[in-house]
Amino acid sequence: MAIRATAMTLDLDVTYIFVLALLAVPLILLNHLVFRPFMALFAERHERLEGAFGRAESLLVKAEQRAQDFSDRIQVATSEGIAARTRIRSEATEAMTRRVDEERQRLRDKVEAAVKEIEASAEAALVRAHEDAQRLAQQTAEKMLGRRIES
Repeated sequence: MAIRATAMTLDLDVTYIFVLALLAVPLILLNHLVFRPFMALFAERHERLEGAFGRAESLLVKAEQRAQDFSDRIQVATSEGIAARTRIRSEATEAMTRRVDEERQRLRDKVEAAVKEIEASAEAALVRAHEDAQRLAQQTAEKMLGRRIES
C-alpha cells in the first residue's frame, strides 16, 4: 500500500478577510465597550477592598498599640501605687514606733520618779520610825527607871 502525499493548498480570497473582520470588529468593540470598563471597575473595587483591608489593619495595629500603651500605663500606675502604699505604710509604722518609744520613755521617767519618791518616802519613814523608836525607848526606860535619862 502506498501512501500518497497530497499537498494542501490554501487559497486566500476576500471571504477570509471578511470572516477575520467579522471576528476582530466585535472583539475590539467588546474590548473597548465592555471588557475595559469591567476590568477598570474590578480593579477599582479591588483597590477599595485592599484599601479597606489596609485601613482596617492599620486601625487594628493602632488599637493594639493603644491597648499596649494603656496596659503599660496601668502597670506603671499600679507599681507606683504599690510603692506609695508601701512608703505611706512605712512612714506610719515609723511614726507609730516613735510615739510608742516616746510614751515608753515618758512612762519610764514617771516610774523612775515614782520609785525615787517612794524611796525618799520610805527613807523618811524609816528615819521617823527610828526617831520614834528611840523616843519610845527613852520614855520606856525613863518610866521603868523612874528618872530622866540623858542621851
